[in-house]
Amino acid sequence: MTESNDEQWTNVFGIVPSRRLGQSLGISPIPNKACNYSCVYCQLGRTHHYYRRRERFYDPEDIIGQLERYLEGIDENEYDIITVVGDGEPTLYSALGYLIQ
Repeated sequence: MTESNDEQWTNVFGIVPSRRLGQSLGISPIPNKACNYSCVYCQLGRTHHYYRRRERFYDPEDIIGQLERYLEGIDENEYDIITVVGDGEPTLYSALGYLIQ
């Protein structure tokens, strides 16, 4: 399996077990702890970077390129789903629709 903590994997991580989805490969299109709230129940803790507007934090083509390289290093049977998540609020990513397509 590919090492997700390597510097080249800024936006792709996993494979992570999920009770609902099986084995999940994650894509995070936002910086760490970027959010528009600071919920007391958040599993990530306090928000470090508050955003009021959606932004294009990373080039979607770079994220897709990372995903393609990551997938080269793993067997397609190792994961069940690719999820777009974040260490914050992933819907703040303005190119989310493009990335999902």
